[in-house]
Amino acid sequence: MPLLLNGFTDHTINTGEIEIGYSEGPDNGPTLLLLHGVTSRRDGSLRVIDELVNDYRVITMDQRGHGFSGHAAGAYEREDHARDICYVMENVCKKPTIVWGHSMGGGNTVAMANNPPSNLKAVVLEDPAVFGRVRPVRTDSTPTMSTFEIHLGFIEAGMSIEEMAPKLQDASPGQPEYFAKWKAECLLQMDADILRGVVGGTYRGFDDPAVMLTNIQVPVILLQADPDAGGILPDDYLAGILPESDSFTRQKIVGAGHNINREHPEKMVPVVLPWLAAHA
Repeated sequence: MPLLLNGFTDHTINTGEIEIGYSEGPDNGPTLLLLHGVTSRRDGSLRVIDELVNDYRVITMDQRGHGFSGHAAGAYEREDHARDICYVMENVCKKPTIVWGHSMGGGNTVAMANNPPSNLKAVVLEDPAVFGRVRPVRTDSTPTMSTFEIHLGFIEAGMSIEEMAPKLQDASPGQPEYFAKWKAECLLQMDADILRGVVGGTYRGFDDPAVMLTNIQVPVILLQADPDAGGILPDDYLAGILPESDSFTRQKIVGAGHNINREHPEKMVPVVLPWLAAHA
């Protein structure tokens, strides 16, 4: 299954540590670098990219261990990803860049923004994985961790794309038409050890998420998915780590689950586009 990015050119760059795959859209404005979540890849934000590509230069990358980027056994901590992001910003983006990270990509964006390259302009955090050493307790009926356990089970069962796709569709109803086969391919492309680490709880979070967020020196908008609909950041947890700063904006997307960009772009786009225009 090819990448679902019409009008983009596909590339690979070697950081000195690892090969990183990325795609670049037409140069229609300020530069946006998009970072996907765990089990996804560079075309994961497809429905939002369609809203951005006419007014921005969109670059989207496969983070290490995902998609068409290289695998790096034992090197999937935040700092490892942050080095890759910095390299792409300096050697591909080059111009002032807004970085938009979803979930794992959001956590990796926070790590990068604590020691950023000079061309970091602003940050969009979409339901980011900004956890401490212990993940906050959630109360919704379909926790993300259960989904990851299902995905890992499919991988370890040795399923093909054709075998996995209908099961993914059943496990995640209401997704776009392309979703099932696309997600199956994403799962088979990724390093399964990443998913084992997530499910097993072996990946460490930030020592102090509040400090990491406070240390970001550029404007930030945090788009919080609704915890009652599958968002990963409970209200009380998030309230305890957010900085009190005029440059930090929090917007809760009521009714939207964790994958806001894919499942509810109509709720998010009217919020994020004016913010981007103001900070680009």
